[in-house]
Amino acid sequence: MRRIMADNQEFISLLDVYSILNTKMAEAGGNDAFARQHGLNKTYVSNMANDRRKLSDDLLDTLGLERVEAFRVKAPAPTRKGKK
Repeated sequence: MRRIMADNQEFISLLDVYSILNTKMAEAGGNDAFARQHGLNKTYVSNMANDRRKLSDDLLDTLGLERVEAFRVKAPAPTRKGKK
């Protein structure tokens, strides 16, 4: 799992979020069991796990995660060679 630190905050990739979700579902005994244990709708959990729905804040909270928005500085555009 690749973790990025910024201002003492730990960030993980979206791929890592899905990995955590899949691990937790497997540990629970499957999608239905995971949903039941956490009071979530099993169809909605399945849709989120299969990227058919946006990950809900309730699901992220269940995983011990929170959604944040991040930005980065763009790399300078490459210089063009040739006619000016």
